[in-house]
Amino acid sequence: MRQATLARGRLAEHPVWSRALANPDLAGRVILPVIVGSAIEDREKVEAAPWLERLSLTEVVREARSAAAAGLAGLLLFGMSDRKDEHAILASEPDHVVPRAIRAVKEAVPELGVVSDVCVCAYTAHGQCVLFGEHGADVPATLERLAAIAEVHADAGADLLIPSGMLEGSVRALRVALGDRRSDMPIAAMVKLESSLYVTHRAAVGAVAISERAVPLIPADDAAAAVARARRDVAEGADAIVVKPGAPGIDIVARLAAFSDRPLFSYFTADEHAPFVATIEGPLDPAAAEREHLAAARRAGAGFVISSGAWGVTES
Repeated sequence: MRQATLARGRLAEHPVWSRALANPDLAGRVILPVIVGSAIEDREKVEAAPWLERLSLTEVVREARSAAAAGLAGLLLFGMSDRKDEHAILASEPDHVVPRAIRAVKEAVPELGVVSDVCVCAYTAHGQCVLFGEHGADVPATLERLAAIAEVHADAGADLLIPSGMLEGSVRALRVALGDRRSDMPIAAMVKLESSLYVTHRAAVGAVAISERAVPLIPADDAAAAVARARRDVAEGADAIVVKPGAPGIDIVARLAAFSDRPLFSYFTADEHAPFVATIEGPLDPAAAEREHLAAARRAGAGFVISSGAWGVTES
């Protein structure tokens, strides 16, 4: 691998993402989250948020074609599990709907970036981002499962893997599992702040409701902890850093941008998109207002923005 890649991370020189990073337009830096489910026949509205949909495999490909035509950077794929257990077995099966969707999208629109979520929370009977054993949280078993999921997604053709559960050691576990065979696969670290803005997404992917997180997030008022976590993950092989939620984390993005040589992603959650949908009947232009928020993240230093409001960006 070239020295420039080692210095700047694999994502910065990936053929899909390097092309997007050269695009000055906001739309060309925006990634649309998409939820795919094997039991969905077409499009299914999320009961708690009817403006959010779950898609069939066919509809995901249609969405990907539309995203590419509109100039978006890519899709972030989440799976809605129709089978839950204590070990999240379904998540690492090669014929699960997520790797099938990755393959289908890359075959249909190879120039569109495909990001995959690598986590167990939507596949477990308890809804946590860690597996449990006889003596409580089983971190080694969870890292092993995350590595297996990552290998399946990488083999399917994903362009970026995000171990989103905030479990320490996730980036290193994925890097080791991919090894020389997938040494060019970018992995992004997740810096996730404590926030109330994750509820809608968890409902949309069918994750079991939880009252407390078994894997701690970064305290919302501790910027130093967020920066320290990002530094550790970069040292373990992260090629990019995702900061979530978008608006509450915009200062973290700015802090990281001041010194990081890795591309930054600002992740605006479904709950951050919701207020703009709610104002659609009023005098405010919600798409324009949301574009301003996403543009602010770009000004703060985010190379990419993830948002359910991606389509509104294409209307500018």
